[in-house]
Formats: sequence, C-alpha cells, structure tokens
Amino acid sequence: MEKLSAATAEAFLLLRKDLYEYLDGGEALALKYDEWCDEDVKQARALIPDLVTVIRGILVLHEETSSGTCAGCGGPSWPCTTVQTIHRLIKDPENCFTTLLNYARMAIV
Repeated sequence: MEKLSAATAEAFLLLRKDLYEYLDGGEALALKYDEWCDEDVKQARALIPDLVTVIRGILVLHEETSSGTCAGCGGPSWPCTTVQTIHRLIKDPENCFTTLLNYARMAIV
C-alpha cells in the first residue's frame, strides 16, 4: 500500500473531523433534555432523513451479487462485515431505534 503524503493525510483527518462534528451535532440534539424549540424540530427533520440516506447508500454499495459475494468490498461471502455491522447497530440490543420509531409514530397520531 502506498504511503499517503502529509498533505493528503491531513486532508483525510480534516474530512473525518468534519464528519464527526456533523454527527456530534445530531447526537447533541437527540440528547437535549430541555424541551425542543421549533429550530430543534427543524434540525431533526433535516438530519434524520440525511442519516437514513447515508445508511441506505452504504447498504446499496454492499448488496449481494449473484455469486453470493459483496458488491462493495468483494468479500467471499455476503452479508459482509459492513452489512453485519450496520445490522447490529440498527437492531441494537436496547432497541433504541425501535423505541425512537414508536415514539415518533405516537407523536404523529
């Protein structure tokens, strides 16, 4: 594997930092214990579809091929590590996502 130049490595670090800051903002909003103001609701309604799109995009890249391998990473079997990780995180043992989804459905009614 070719070693990255110092400038490229720093650019990757900045990109990674920017992505984590975006996720940190969403997490901070979700963990806010005060009542949400209209701006908080607006931010959440923008953030949630963005995050769903990211997850779907990753899953699309890692679909199963006709030969049973991963289209994204070319792994020898499907589901690959990426799909398994996404599944484990979404279907977490504490059912946080299911709880959130049920709460959202109750709020709509």
